Amino acid sequence: MTHYRAPQNNRGLTPDVAAHAATSENFTYFPAFIHVTGKKVLVLGGGEVALGKLRLLVRSQAKITVVAHEICDDIAVMVDEGRIVWESAPFVDTMINRAVMVFDASDDPYLTARVQAATRRRNILLNVVDKTAHCDFIVPAILDRAPVMITISTGACAPALARIIRQRLETVLPASMAQLARIARDARQKVADHLHDNVSRQRFWTHFFQRGLQESPTGTARDSDIDHALRQFVPDGSSATVPGGQIMNAEIHADTAFDLPHGIARAIETADIVFHEDHIAENILTLARRDATLIPIGCISLDHDPDAKRDSIEQQTRIFARQGFNIVTLTQAITH
Repeated sequence: MTHYRAPQNNRGLTPDVAAHAATSENFTYFPAFIHVTGKKVLVLGGGEVALGKLRLLVRSQAKITVVAHEICDDIAVMVDEGRIVWESAPFVDTMINRAVMVFDASDDPYLTARVQAATRRRNILLNVVDKTAHCDFIVPAILDRAPVMITISTGACAPALARIIRQRLETVLPASMAQLARIARDARQKVADHLHDNVSRQRFWTHFFQRGLQESPTGTARDSDIDHALRQFVPDGSSATVPGGQIMNAEIHADTAFDLPHGIARAIETADIVFHEDHIAENILTLARRDATLIPIGCISLDHDPDAKRDSIEQQTRIFARQGFNIVTLTQAITH
């Protein structure tokens, strides 16, 4: 079988995008996940504020030490279960030695000043709860689909907005996401043994997750789904019959990605190739995967021979779909 390839997307920044890049704010906080498994984390304070941080920390496999004269009942349960260590002695600087992070939930300005001086001398990250000015890092709003963790931050300027965004995402991201991620984690080596190049593995996982999120929205994915998907998947260049890809032709009636119907947005996000008219908003095109191929097709509605151009595009999409690629064509009516 002859395999046709779309040209690589090599578009530079458009004037609008370049202007946005020039005027956008720099990060106040660098977004990152910190590896704390088996490492020391110190929490100062034994009340409800400290408890809020501990409920998240105890899921991280860190070695957690709480320093406080007294602890609330829920923290005492964590101590009894052996999930954390409790130091009832007064704080001294050496308590933070070898820690990777320190949380100050003491609400004691004098203690905070001492802890801040001690962490700075040792280059240890400090979070002072509800006092952003004293923080080296902040804890974002979290959407938990463990092992998938989605975090939302407003750079500490609007925590309530971050919580609202998280609540909205809760309603659109299916519970099956967690199970699919666990299945993928356990099957990474199996897939690597079957598919020996990065491109094939990337295409396999894209199709696996796309199909899984559509077919198992309530979390009914099973380990055997990997074996079934591998039997159906045919890498590029194989002489076997490639399962056909999907084709979507979408007329866009929106100027931002936020206003797109969910079905169109999802099709763009999972497409391998996106044909698009020139005036489709950049904000919408950025929904496409980084490895997707974006092909500008001019403006069909103003072309001298729009029917011929449509026929040419349809012919190309059929060729790509026969190879198993998912194709989306985006057009937009112009009104004057």
